[in-house]
Amino acid sequence: MTTSLQVRRLATVTAALGALLAGAACSDFFNVTNTNQPLLDSLLANPTRERLSATAIGIFGGARFGMQTYIWRLGSMGREGINLSGNNQPDYQEPFYGPLQGGGFGGSQWADRYSNIRTINIYLNGINANGDLSAGEKAASRGMANTMKALAFMYVILTRDSLGAPIDVDRPVNAAPAPFVSRDSVYRYILDLLDSARADLRTAAAGSVAFPFPLPPGFAGFDTPGSFKLLNRALAAKAAILRATAAGCGVPCYTRALADLDSSFLNRSATTALAFAQGAYYDFSNAAGDVSNGLSEPLNGVTFYALDSNVFNAQTQPTVGSPRDQRVLDKIAVALDTGRLGGIPILGTLKFTMYFTAGKDDPRHPIPIIRNEELVLLDAEAQWFAGIKTTALSDLDQVRVNVGKLAPTTLTVASADPAFITELLYNRRYSLLWEQGTRWIDARRFGLLNTIPPQVSGGSVPVAMPVPNAECSARGLDTDCTP
Repeated sequence: MTTSLQVRRLATVTAALGALLAGAACSDFFNVTNTNQPLLDSLLANPTRERLSATAIGIFGGARFGMQTYIWRLGSMGREGINLSGNNQPDYQEPFYGPLQGGGFGGSQWADRYSNIRTINIYLNGINANGDLSAGEKAASRGMANTMKALAFMYVILTRDSLGAPIDVDRPVNAAPAPFVSRDSVYRYILDLLDSARADLRTAAAGSVAFPFPLPPGFAGFDTPGSFKLLNRALAAKAAILRATAAGCGVPCYTRALADLDSSFLNRSATTALAFAQGAYYDFSNAAGDVSNGLSEPLNGVTFYALDSNVFNAQTQPTVGSPRDQRVLDKIAVALDTGRLGGIPILGTLKFTMYFTAGKDDPRHPIPIIRNEELVLLDAEAQWFAGIKTTALSDLDQVRVNVGKLAPTTLTVASADPAFITELLYNRRYSLLWEQGTRWIDARRFGLLNTIPPQVSGGSVPVAMPVPNAECSARGLDTDCTP
């Protein structure tokens, strides 16, 4: 468990990266030889090209750490699914009944992010001190690092929301813990990081410079500074839209998001599954010592279950037999073994299948970071609230008709905002099911958490995850650590 001291102390995180590279080095991509697995103090003492390349690989490996727990924890709070493994009572007790505890379920999704952020900060310092890389290669490296740093902070603020988060974590060893800043300040910082990264990526692309390190297979199509900039702008658009609602930025942020979307890999005319799936992904492997995708569980698995409400709430297709939304048919199947725990009255009868390959569970299946289907729906939201409502409705239908196999929306440009939000959140729920906690995040940012049924008598839907206890203790905080 990472405390505030671990977040800010070089010595502690030096050891963390050594372990990270050792543990993440067994898949085909993350196989880094021993000479390329430095501790971070060695990197700072002698930041060679080889050591920087190994650390860049570690940054990508570190980014995927915690993603599976991020998905099922946020998915539980948003009533997408449930963990019925029975290994740890807080895994089902806290998200369904509350309250979230800073030392239990609710205190997670913190240490892994700040560990990787600290690695990135030290990597950036190493780039500055390196004498082997060209100016263009340094720019390309900074562009990658600050993009991944912004992504890590996005995960932090999405879990803590109104509690804010520390951002000034690149501090001397003996400095005081970084102070918390507001939610809006975190989003502004994320956007500043992404804009700084874009400038560096532009510089590298203008000089036709390649990244001085390999990128994981999940970043195929974004493996040059010029193409990586498309991913950078996609993340910037998402951050701007989150800020528009969660932090109250409104129309200015939506307008900015439209410009970012136009500079991203958004494909508004997508009609095929392949076109909607285009994007960046976290890679996994079942090789010994590597990280596998535990969310890809067989139909007779007894850990993760999809809630029945995913099926009951789904709209029907306008075809014979009125089958449910195609996204439900593609992502949920009947479990071969049901699951039940004595502490919660939910029977697990359905399984998620979006991480299957050729109809079977696959521990190597990637998890999306961001893909075109999400970008089309982000564009719909930004277009609507920027006043370009015809395009917004076209975006919605592009997803409804081609992915959900549903009839076009009945909304018109004269429809009220609440009606549009209902339609938007419905499609985001099913397009991004069990990928990133979308239902919970969206309901909160639009003030609609009360529309998510608790699913259990006496239950409650959390507002945000608390700050880990150790972080509060290090700052002498007795309040403002829980939502």
